Amino acid sequence: MIFRQLFDKTSSTYTYLLASRHGGEALLIDPVFEQTQRYLKLLEELDLKLVKVVDTHIHADHVSAMGKLRDETRCVTVMGEQSPADVVSMRVRDNDPLTIEGLTLTALHTPGHTPESYSFMMEDRVFTGDTLLIRGTGRTDFQNGSPHEQYHSLFDRLLKLPDNTLVYPGHDYKGDTVSTIEEEKAFNPRLQVRSPDEYADIMNNLNLANPAMMDVAVPENLKQGLRSSAQHRVAVMEVDEILAGWPYQDCHFVDIREDSERSRYGAIPNSIHAPYGRFDQYCNSSGPLSGLAKSNRVLLYCAVGERSTLAVEIATELGLQNVAHIPGGFTAWKQANGPIEEIS
Repeated sequence: MIFRQLFDKTSSTYTYLLASRHGGEALLIDPVFEQTQRYLKLLEELDLKLVKVVDTHIHADHVSAMGKLRDETRCVTVMGEQSPADVVSMRVRDNDPLTIEGLTLTALHTPGHTPESYSFMMEDRVFTGDTLLIRGTGRTDFQNGSPHEQYHSLFDRLLKLPDNTLVYPGHDYKGDTVSTIEEEKAFNPRLQVRSPDEYADIMNNLNLANPAMMDVAVPENLKQGLRSSAQHRVAVMEVDEILAGWPYQDCHFVDIREDSERSRYGAIPNSIHAPYGRFDQYCNSSGPLSGLAKSNRVLLYCAVGERSTLAVEIATELGLQNVAHIPGGFTAWKQANGPIEEIS
């Protein structure tokens, strides 16, 4: 496995790069905007294809590189389903698998620092974001934080992981790089409490200054997604137009979401499944979409229209001429009460 822990001095943020092999797919956790070129250079040096970028929560101390990396690499942006960010390609919920080639992480909803805070578990290690730090815990005094929720995230979720689980936090201000669940249980001063109220009393009396970047970072991180206007930079077919002529006979619907999304939410009836991670293979000269696009319109959709916008661009670059997408994706389809087929 390829694993890199990268550090941003200004915000004391750790970013994590994961991949199963050289030349394979890669994932980044909590990237910092100012470090974007550093990440891209490292990906090139290791011959990696960035396919997913994860933010553990809405950051207040730095601007995320999520949107910039998506624009540079066409990767999938990932956050928890509770995230207030305007557009995220893929939203995960508690215990969902998050996969790339050769690696699987499990999403753990660990609110408290913020309501949408997630940690990500992978075999021998857990990436805890700002929930559990080394000899500390993330503050709970802004962005709708809750010390009681964080207590339960810590004591009922993270601290019940195996003692030898490696802890990789989202920040460190002392130079520490890694800990274990066992160490944090024994030596983290904020965890030496006997009740949620005792923990809340500690957290409510920290009296910390707000992060210096907070007024800039939070608004920027809430709007990392593609704008609605960007979703119209490629050929589109609006949901209202489709439903007005339903059942639509003149196009092939192509669902580019992942299996987990389809099984959870369903799909537009009779959709072809062409997952975004392998979408280029469906569009090459021998791929199934290449032949379909010669006779009928191919209509792509994802969760919210971000991946499908990028997929239309990919299809066009590979020579397909009759491809469009649904702005707003399957979310817009559900909101318009479009018919839905269950996927087992």
